[in-house]
Amino acid sequence: MHSKKSKSITGKRKQVGGNVIKVIKPQKTRRIIRRFHHLINKRESICHFLCLTENLDETNEKKNDAIIKSSIKSNAILSKHYEDGKSQSFSEAMESQLLKLHSLIKNEDKLRDACDLTEMYTLLGYIMNQIDKLGGLETYQIASQNGQLKGRGGDTSKLLEKWIRPLMDDNLQGTALEIGSLSSENCISRCALFREVVRIDLEEHEGVIKQDFMERPLPKNENDKFNLISCSLVLNFVKNHKDRGAMCHRMIKFLRPQGYVFIVLPQACVTHSRYCNKTLLHKLLASLGLTLLNSHQSNKLYYCLYQLKAISQQPRGSSSKRMKINDGPGLNNFGITL
Repeated sequence: MHSKKSKSITGKRKQVGGNVIKVIKPQKTRRIIRRFHHLINKRESICHFLCLTENLDETNEKKNDAIIKSSIKSNAILSKHYEDGKSQSFSEAMESQLLKLHSLIKNEDKLRDACDLTEMYTLLGYIMNQIDKLGGLETYQIASQNGQLKGRGGDTSKLLEKWIRPLMDDNLQGTALEIGSLSSENCISRCALFREVVRIDLEEHEGVIKQDFMERPLPKNENDKFNLISCSLVLNFVKNHKDRGAMCHRMIKFLRPQGYVFIVLPQACVTHSRYCNKTLLHKLLASLGLTLLNSHQSNKLYYCLYQLKAISQQPRGSSSKRMKINDGPGLNNFGITL
């Protein structure tokens, strides 16, 4: 039982019956989500460089720690540096190294045999510590759920409902798939435009099925496909540019002819990226047969609605090279390759 002075991550708790619900302020919600994405992306880059063969599980940090420890159990020096990294609290020096990680890996990749791996394992340990301090996926989910609460302007499907209503045939009553769903009470679930809304996420919530979209069985026939796929603030959470492209390819397989795809990204993905902007994003999705119908940029987010006009004949990997289109300090590395 928490006392009246008990505090959550933000210093407040909301009492609902016998349960205590963590409440995260909107400004902290955004900060937590951005920080979580940053750490996960840096960890993925290091693990790829270190050739860790077993994939990490973003839903189980204890398992991830065990995987990393197992990979270096016979190397006392690397194990020590990994543990040293885990013991460090927030450090400006370590954060600076993380920001330089892309160029560091690029340069050392050419001299892998001569590379001193201790720095990489120290950074990896530091990232693991920071993810743990942040609260892992549980905190990310709480932040995302709080961001969709009424009165916080966080339900991105409000704009989707506004755009899709004039396009839907009322007599059709089709189906929708919401990838990364955080609530069964959002606008698209309550708008009555669909006879069924299938909601999936990496974690189970009320009215939401626990399922990784990339592992969802492919449709056996047209009845298993959807009139609408919503992918709000999901692509930016996917580990790397190739996996994001794979997800885009896979969405097409679940879409009925003339179906719609709704994508929401942090606006920085298309305004402050070395490898992506609005024009390139729309060009890539057009190569999959998706035509842009609507788009909107807010202070924090970029919304777009596409319609499948033609099934793409483009083979996988035909646009697999990531091209730098911007450069400069403060840019991120978000990108998509098909």
